[in-house]
Amino acid sequence: MTVRDVLESVALRFNDTDYVRFTSGQYLKFLDDTILRLIQIRPDAHTTTAVVDLVAGSRQTIPDTGFSLIDIFMNKSGSAGSWTSGTPILQVAREDLDYFNSWHTAEEITEIDEFAYDLRNPRVFWVAPAPATAGTVHVEMVYSSGVDSYANDPDDFATVLEKTIPMEDIYRSVLISGMLSLCFSADSASATDRAVAQQYEQQFLQSLGLEYEASRELGPEIHDEVS
Repeated sequence: MTVRDVLESVALRFNDTDYVRFTSGQYLKFLDDTILRLIQIRPDAHTTTAVVDLVAGSRQTIPDTGFSLIDIFMNKSGSAGSWTSGTPILQVAREDLDYFNSWHTAEEITEIDEFAYDLRNPRVFWVAPAPATAGTVHVEMVYSSGVDSYANDPDDFATVLEKTIPMEDIYRSVLISGMLSLCFSADSASATDRAVAQQYEQQFLQSLGLEYEASRELGPEIHDEVS
């Protein structure tokens, strides 16, 4: 899916194939805004898997480019380019860790056993045991992350049109609906355009499955053990 695939579909439906009603830069800004909304609602729409160094202490945060944690898989040892897989890391409820008064006490360790997470604070997670020194524990995780801005891309518009949007093709119609909602809502003086904007907004949200609270389901959760 390229930028052209989305923008040309939007411009055709908006009857603006020559980019007269809005400039090319405005269309790219609408694309940026729609992508951001999509990722905020569906964190799995664009993810990054990386080995992350933990800081000292039990409280940790995902990398600055991340929006929300999705999962933590395992400990890692070694260095970039030559990581070795370690023991798996289990998710537990924060309340279970709080039964142990000492779980915040830092220790000189190279691996952690467990992590806790709360969707109400999506960039923060907690680990046990807590490392005493930054950079001694490395974990592999996946987190929701943003994409580079197309409106602020230094390349010319023709070049930007050919760039690939790093999302699955299934989100193409979602992006088109979201952008059309923004396009039609820009004309606040037209009651007809406002009504059309609301229809596209409903399409955008329904396509993302908000009625099933999909974004909540995609956060890390504790699974029942299988006997």
